[in-house]
Amino acid sequence: MRKSSLHIFLLILFSFVFETKAQDAHYWTEQYGTKSMLLSNSVVGSVSDLGAVFYNPGRLGLIENPAFVISAKVHQLSNTKFENATGDNKDLKKSKFGSAPSLVAGTFKVKWLPGHKFAYSFLTRNSSDTDFATRNQVHGDVIEGFVGEEYFSGSMRIGKKFKEEWMGVTWSKVLGEKASVGISGFFSTRNQSSNLETRLQAFTQDEILEMYHAKNSYSFKQYGLVFKAGFAYEWEKVRIGTTMTSPTIPIAGDGDFYYEQFNTGYLSNNAIYELDSQGGIDAIYKTPWAVALGLGVDVFTAGTLHFSSEYYGNVDPYAIMQAEPFVGQSTGKEWDARVVNQLNSVINFGVGYNFRINDKIGGYLSYSTDFSAAQTKYSAAEARESLAYIGSTFKSDVQHFAFGVLMDLSWADITLGATNASANYEVPRPIDFPDGEVDAVDILSSDEMAEIDWSRWRFIVGISIPFISQIADKLNL
Repeated sequence: MRKSSLHIFLLILFSFVFETKAQDAHYWTEQYGTKSMLLSNSVVGSVSDLGAVFYNPGRLGLIENPAFVISAKVHQLSNTKFENATGDNKDLKKSKFGSAPSLVAGTFKVKWLPGHKFAYSFLTRNSSDTDFATRNQVHGDVIEGFVGEEYFSGSMRIGKKFKEEWMGVTWSKVLGEKASVGISGFFSTRNQSSNLETRLQAFTQDEILEMYHAKNSYSFKQYGLVFKAGFAYEWEKVRIGTTMTSPTIPIAGDGDFYYEQFNTGYLSNNAIYELDSQGGIDAIYKTPWAVALGLGVDVFTAGTLHFSSEYYGNVDPYAIMQAEPFVGQSTGKEWDARVVNQLNSVINFGVGYNFRINDKIGGYLSYSTDFSAAQTKYSAAEARESLAYIGSTFKSDVQHFAFGVLMDLSWADITLGATNASANYEVPRPIDFPDGEVDAVDILSSDEMAEIDWSRWRFIVGISIPFISQIADKLNL
């Protein structure tokens, strides 16, 4: 086995942790509205439920009976697998089951504005929670500088979490009989945090104990405003629509950094003690402008084909947060902690088909892309040396599929279905944890890659309850 210094091992360990991703650079991850969810974002021109508050506020004016979305229960099963993540034939796996983000929305009237339609909404725009940990221990000649064999153990943990929620009001007005315009205004809140922690220990045959511990974390929150304007037009069998979405207009934001690094330093005769914590740092998270087009066409005798596409502009490099430089207590090294971000322009598209099986039952099939806008120019080693964290790191593209059924009952519309999203990508695997055996693999396997498989299933139970007068119509009263 080739020996490696503790310092190099720490850098490559951080490199692997740094490459672990959260789904933080995608715009079509979520879907809204019980019917629209099963059409995979393909309804910009043809949305027929209260998903219009997000997809196209102009469509709200053309929807005859927008129901109050009393519930849209969505359960989510997500799986992430790092194949042979640390080179010791061990996979890192993570499964999570629970409730998923959904839409709550309803309509209301303003008496002195007849002919105008209004709606309120609460939705989760983006959400992700990644938490991975691994550990290993061996007995062998692992660390250069120590005589003979050592007991060696190491562990690492990464956590990244963010959630962006929108609360909004939508206005829409019909122009003539076939056209409509509308605007949605949302108050947005975004919370994001990241935590990286490493622990290493070695105990030699000379009863020397070498220890290392490092922890780097940040968190921030931002409040802002987002506006979306929409236009819709419909003929007898064709519906079209277009929207434009503003970048987030920041109102307020702040965050904090925490950094610590401790090393007994026996090998180098240079113990390390570095600790810094800063709070109340100004924070700003930028999003791009976007424009979308959509089309819905009635085909065959009882079906509608939907197609939508949306373009998102780029976001130039900027600092989400910039801490004050600080100097390590024992090293005298100056650190410049910051969170940076940059986003590429992307264009997504989706296609869906809904059809009637009979008067009471309908079906849904759909597909959409979800391309990543992440653009990372900082290497892991550079980030480790400068404390430059990257706000958006998930560079893999995601594919979405959905299917389901709609049951049109006398008192409500019930939607049952499922959606699937998946991605597969590779990250550098510079670590091969030693196993203590003769001819064990090299710790510094910088040319190796770790493959990551990610998937998410969502199971939908949606209930749309019409107003009392509409229930009477369903019952022919």
